[in-house]
Amino acid sequence: MTKHGPESNERLGSSLIEEFIGHSELEPGAERIDKPEDLIELERVFVATQFIKSQYRQPNLTPLERALAPLNQPMHAVSHIGNQFSAKIIPCFMEPNIENALSDLRKITPHTTDEELVLLIRDDQFNTMHAELHNHLAKEEEQIVQTALERLESEPDPSNPNKSQVTRNDKYQFNGNETRRSLENMLEVGVQIALNPESLPIVVEANEQADDGILPVTELVKNEEILVVNGFGGSKISLAVHDAVDHVWTFDLAERVGLFNKFSLLFNSVGNPQSTDLFKREGEMVASIAFGVRYWATMENGFKPLFDVNDLLKIMDGQFDTGALADRHMSAYKILRALAQQPYSRESQSLGFVFSNYMTELQEQRRKHGKIKQRDLHTNRIIGELDVSSPDYLSFFIELHHELLSARNKHRDDLLRNHILLEEYLCAIARGDVNTGEQLTVRVQDLKEVDFSRTILPPTRINWMARNYGFTAVRDAII
Repeated sequence: MTKHGPESNERLGSSLIEEFIGHSELEPGAERIDKPEDLIELERVFVATQFIKSQYRQPNLTPLERALAPLNQPMHAVSHIGNQFSAKIIPCFMEPNIENALSDLRKITPHTTDEELVLLIRDDQFNTMHAELHNHLAKEEEQIVQTALERLESEPDPSNPNKSQVTRNDKYQFNGNETRRSLENMLEVGVQIALNPESLPIVVEANEQADDGILPVTELVKNEEILVVNGFGGSKISLAVHDAVDHVWTFDLAERVGLFNKFSLLFNSVGNPQSTDLFKREGEMVASIAFGVRYWATMENGFKPLFDVNDLLKIMDGQFDTGALADRHMSAYKILRALAQQPYSRESQSLGFVFSNYMTELQEQRRKHGKIKQRDLHTNRIIGELDVSSPDYLSFFIELHHELLSARNKHRDDLLRNHILLEEYLCAIARGDVNTGEQLTVRVQDLKEVDFSRTILPPTRINWMARNYGFTAVRDAII
């Protein structure tokens, strides 16, 4: 039997997940799970991804030239390449053998217009981009190695926030101390949002542009680092929503429906972010589920995620057949079996996307912050990385996703309430009705008590935010 978390059982049916993301267990005598060579490779893939996306965006073109690129340029300009599709194409570009690389690219099937545009490059265009990428990686190799290794250093450097990032997170994970950012405390004090006074001209200009129209100010400025959120300056609109909705609101939902208690073995084994600090690294194993639900709402028609409900069902079927599932896993198993019978339902499609999105986001978390560790509850010894295909985490994931989409929990309604509060706040500052230094405090348990009938926002703008409820989850403009 292989230990992989708070309990012992075989890691069954997880080859699909392992093939994509891998899984780490601590070998006897080993000191840490995050290996230098793994972090270096993650950094290398990140640099390659940024380079290829930049090449497709064609940054040297003017906006008009970029719009006319299909007519006047050698290749299309593609502004958005999602993380899941990146996971398919980047290995092709990074393959050293150019013939194998091109062959691998040609095997990929596009499912959306953007994916088709990415793949509509001639052989000579691919060859040029492939050569330029490998030249770029060779030039950046020393910096890639340095950046990755700095995250593992034991001594922090105040002038370099990247240094010791993984080491600091590892020390913080199991300290067990309740902080101001525990769920209980965040429900009491709320998420505090303020506009950086230096960013006032940006908001005033956006408000003038919005006028009485449909597009919200929050949409027009969402890529600007204009806010101070919970004391963190240089924050975007996306962070304000992520902190309030994906973290506090979603943690509160999980607590109210009893999921933290039901899966207490799992959360004890990773340091209980709900009772210590729900914004620390381990908090994303909860918040990323809610973020994925918002992100899924922006997907282009036809998008096919890396994994679907039948892939997840194969894993749980294997666990059921060998007795690895306990009573606490049966609700999730029943939900998954029902969804597999309705693969085109919204919940089925959403679950496949949200799980796939978390798989790809985990790579970025590993690169910047390190892996989520699990400890043995009897010895407190670190025994491995969080196994996302374990019965406990997979069941928690499925049940929380189900609750997020359930009509009784009004996730979309409270998300809209949050968006309206942010929009009203920025508009009021732009008009001079609210002082720049005045904070907006969002207490999620009070959202339903706000009298939104008194809003002066145009009804068409509220309708736009309601129909485009994922707009703060993406950088791209929603039009």
